[in-house]
Amino acid sequence: MNKFLKWLIIIVPFVLIILFISFASLLSNKEKEEIINLKEFKTKDNRVTINADEKYKLEEKGEYDLYLNKDNKQVVGVFSYNLSDYEEKSSKEILDKQVNAFIASRKNMSLFKKEETIDMDDKIITKVEYSGKAEKSSECVYIFSTIAFKSDSDYVLYINEVMLKDSYEKNSTQMIDIIKSAKLN
Repeated sequence: MNKFLKWLIIIVPFVLIILFISFASLLSNKEKEEIINLKEFKTKDNRVTINADEKYKLEEKGEYDLYLNKDNKQVVGVFSYNLSDYEEKSSKEILDKQVNAFIASRKNMSLFKKEETIDMDDKIITKVEYSGKAEKSSECVYIFSTIAFKSDSDYVLYINEVMLKDSYEKNSTQMIDIIKSAKLN
């Protein structure tokens, strides 16, 4: 019994120190997490609302139905489609056509993450990710996605998102959450 007590006296403080260090480390990591305040953004036709960090700035850009820019380091571009007005008859056809056109216009594009389908209560999201570098840019990751809304099978969103590749680990979840937040009004 005496040996057991000696071991207990040695081990318990050691275990407590390890637990304290682990707990302190967890607390300091929580403090480092950026607090994100969400803001609602609507497409030009007011049919869809998307939630994104309030730090995104709404910009008028080309034919986009919604274009958001966060410090020129993260961009979200949205196009809306009424399938009855186009030769493409599904969100998958739109995604394939837009991705192929984009890749054809760039050099050094490569598949980053294979195509994935996310089936949610109100929508089906199909996304694929590529990485590459434009002539005058840093290495980026491009998330291409379409959203088919279950309550209106004729209405589809095509979304292209861009972020710096070196910030992918930090920002990819936030970028996917933006896509998932899309709600048909």
